[in-house]
Amino acid sequence: MNQHLLDKFYQGECTPEEVKEVLAWFKSQEPSQEQEQHLAQEWEKAEQNKVEVDSLLDVDKTWRSVEASILSETESVGDEARVLPLRGTPWVKWMKVAASVLLPLGLLGLVALWYFNTTPAGKLMTMQTAPGERKTVQLEDGSTIILQSGSQVTYRQPFAADRRDITLEGEAFFQVAKDKRRPFVVKSGAIYTQALGTSFNIKYLPNDTATSVALATGLVKISQDQNHSRVQLAHLVPGEQLQFNRDNQQHRVSTFEHREVLSWKDGVLYFKKASLGEVVQKIEQWYGVEVAVTGLKPEKMKEWSYTGEYTDQSLPQVLEGIGFVKQFSFKIQDNHVRLNFTAPMPMK
Repeated sequence: MNQHLLDKFYQGECTPEEVKEVLAWFKSQEPSQEQEQHLAQEWEKAEQNKVEVDSLLDVDKTWRSVEASILSETESVGDEARVLPLRGTPWVKWMKVAASVLLPLGLLGLVALWYFNTTPAGKLMTMQTAPGERKTVQLEDGSTIILQSGSQVTYRQPFAADRRDITLEGEAFFQVAKDKRRPFVVKSGAIYTQALGTSFNIKYLPNDTATSVALATGLVKISQDQNHSRVQLAHLVPGEQLQFNRDNQQHRVSTFEHREVLSWKDGVLYFKKASLGEVVQKIEQWYGVEVAVTGLKPEKMKEWSYTGEYTDQSLPQVLEGIGFVKQFSFKIQDNHVRLNFTAPMPMK
């Protein structure tokens, strides 16, 4: 911290931006003995130079007015507002002094902002997609979320002053804007994925045992909530994927094929050596339908494997393509689909 700036601060000569800089420094540093002595000297000078001596000498009274002001503000924004005091930090008494310096200057709100590390809580937002729907969500910080069918994200708008928190259920691709002051954290069940400026895909389905995080660009740190404390699992680099099994609480990191994991966000329905069950599951999610299968013998089902891709194609077009290769007919009625392996598709 520039000593000249500190001197200006205690003489009441800082601009609002300079005040923010000083208060942020207060909160992030632990004062040395020399700094404590210097601050005490500057405070004595500030007391001598002020006209309203009585109000300045009663530092505790001034600080109580700061806290009362903050509490009234948080009450006005509802139950979701939060106050996070730093009462145990060595800088508390100097923040109290700062309140006395700034109160006559009408800059009380800056003390509240930096000491309590909070802004009025933003509105709780929930964005979701229906079965068969995909949606792009633009966040106020410049980040983008692409939501897969049947997925949901919850976040505050605007974000808090010190972090950007997202809760995901389903699958989504995140393109995160850089902001070193505010880490971007996605909670998916017990898994937390933290990034600054990067892009990654998370798949978390409550009825599935696996949670996966695949990194496209940048770096992410992944941790797990264990008894209300975070345990670090891995740091990923581009091209790596973490898969976490919720049943046995085990995880592994491996490479992944971009086409297979990330193509959905570009409108590509992709299958690679997919079993019949995997094909049915993807079609149901992609188009928001229910699929029933008839006429396939159990021994044939074990041999079933399909590879193919379809870009922005309709359900009938996709079923025609797969049915031609795998020899089944189909019938679509409303949101119900029947695949019939006893009556193969006629050759055209």
